[in-house]
Amino acid sequence: MFIKKKAIILVISIVILVSMFSYFFLSYRESAINKGFPIPLGAELLNKDAKKMYEEYKWGPASEENGLPLYYLTVIKLWGWDKKSQEGALTIYEKEGKKLCVISQTDSLFVSPSED
Repeated sequence: MFIKKKAIILVISIVILVSMFSYFFLSYRESAINKGFPIPLGAELLNKDAKKMYEEYKWGPASEENGLPLYYLTVIKLWGWDKKSQEGALTIYEKEGKKLCVISQTDSLFVSPSED
C-alpha cells in the first residue's frame, strides 16, 4: 500500500513538472525581430518594422494599468532577460548586453530596442 502511494505521488509529480515545462517553454515563440525575447503564442503580430526593430502585438492579457501578467514575467526571466527599469507601462529588459523596451498597454504589447 505504501509503495502504491509513493508511485502515485511520483507520477503526479512528473505530470506536473512536464506540464510546467510545456507551458513555460512551448507556449512562447521567439520575437520576430528582436531575437531571444519570448512572445506568447496567443499574441497576434499587428505591425513590425525590421529597420527600426519594432514590433506591435495584439494580446489580451497585456494591460497598461496592471502591467504584464506574473506568468509572462516569469517566462521572460526564465529566458534570461533581467528587468532593468520601469516607468509606467514601459519596462526595459537586458540580456547579454542587449536592451529591449517592452510597453504593455491594454490588449497591446510593443517590443523594440532600448536607446539607453
